[in-house]
Amino acid sequence: MPKNPALAELIRQTVEARGWGPSDLARAVGVAESGDPDRVQRANARRWMTGEREPKYWWPYIARVLSLDPAAIPPPTASQVISHAAAFAPSLEVASPLTVFASLSTPEIPAQIRPGDIQEVQQAALTLTTWHNLHGGGGLVRQTGTAQLSWAAKLLDAPCPEVLRQPLFASVAHLGMVAGVACFDAFAHNDARRAFTFAAACAEEADEWHLRGKIYSWRARHAVWMEDPDTALIHTEVGTIRSDRLTPTERAMLYIARARAHAKAGDVQATLTAVGEADNAYSHTHPADDPPWMSYYDYAQHQGDTGHALFDLAMTTRNRGHVQAAAERLAAACSHHTDTYIRSRVFSRTKLATLAMATGDPAEAVRIGAIALEEAARVRSGRAEAGLVELARTAAQERGTVAEASELRERITRTISKGTTT
Repeated sequence: MPKNPALAELIRQTVEARGWGPSDLARAVGVAESGDPDRVQRANARRWMTGEREPKYWWPYIARVLSLDPAAIPPPTASQVISHAAAFAPSLEVASPLTVFASLSTPEIPAQIRPGDIQEVQQAALTLTTWHNLHGGGGLVRQTGTAQLSWAAKLLDAPCPEVLRQPLFASVAHLGMVAGVACFDAFAHNDARRAFTFAAACAEEADEWHLRGKIYSWRARHAVWMEDPDTALIHTEVGTIRSDRLTPTERAMLYIARARAHAKAGDVQATLTAVGEADNAYSHTHPADDPPWMSYYDYAQHQGDTGHALFDLAMTTRNRGHVQAAAERLAAACSHHTDTYIRSRVFSRTKLATLAMATGDPAEAVRIGAIALEEAARVRSGRAEAGLVELARTAAQERGTVAEASELRERITRTISKGTTT
């Protein structure tokens, strides 16, 4: 069903009246936005015309090339998205007894928003973030997060003094982002998309540029995971609009998301360029200037995230320089991540083991993989499990005679079959 049928019909009729097709629209919009006729894929232009996808970021450029008034029939705004807050809660895939209990245990919606309500949402977001870093997004973390977000979304329909409106939307955006990350980690991908979309709309409404950038970084990372680098790149472009308002740490975060999207698309030079931009931005970081939700982004996180981008490149090219750069950064992340961020350490260690296995050092891969497996047993994370599956698959392709590789594969299989990491 078209998400904005009036806008889709306007675009389609205007395109056809010009004698154009989706390819013509894609080229024109790409040139208008960046001067690059290949910037927009034909499939995306076709989706704009059928209503399968909302133009969002691209709408001003579409309006320009088709000589339309950008304000004539705009795509859904943040306010329109937020007006459907009541419909958001039941759309989440939560039906366990725990979820029912959590929803029953939350406070009634107040007759009027008070500062304490906002503080409660803020504290929920911070607590869930801590749990997520320690235990992963599966199980209790995801269930609690989605239940609390369902309640918080309803606060947006309650009467609210104007002075509290901005912090209310910002706090709900923060909680929505955290819940989206937990859903992503638990592989509840539809819920993750809904939560991230909702959070982004709330951040826009709050005019919260820092949180907005963080949410679009997560949307890009999720799109990369879902093998959709084009959408990921769009999210990074949207996230870096008015990048002068972002801190160097936030810019580094978004440049890395861009690098991971380019790596997934197999664009070597663009990946290396984006990694360089991220390194340059991070060299100017000043933690005191960062918002609270960026406190996780330290040296270990930067090394791990850039290492992940280079890992994708190295696994594709098997270029010695790419392999070495990825291995050095992933090893640095493993060495510097504390137990507070054990899940991130598992991600990096598993990638490091997979890289060693794929590039001819199975003994080292087994050593690293054994440690990763032990740590992975302490978290509930679909992404951690997926990393272990990739390691096992790579080990299965090892044609040497390393008996430990077979043993590692068997240990991974046993761990996953027991559901230890999810």
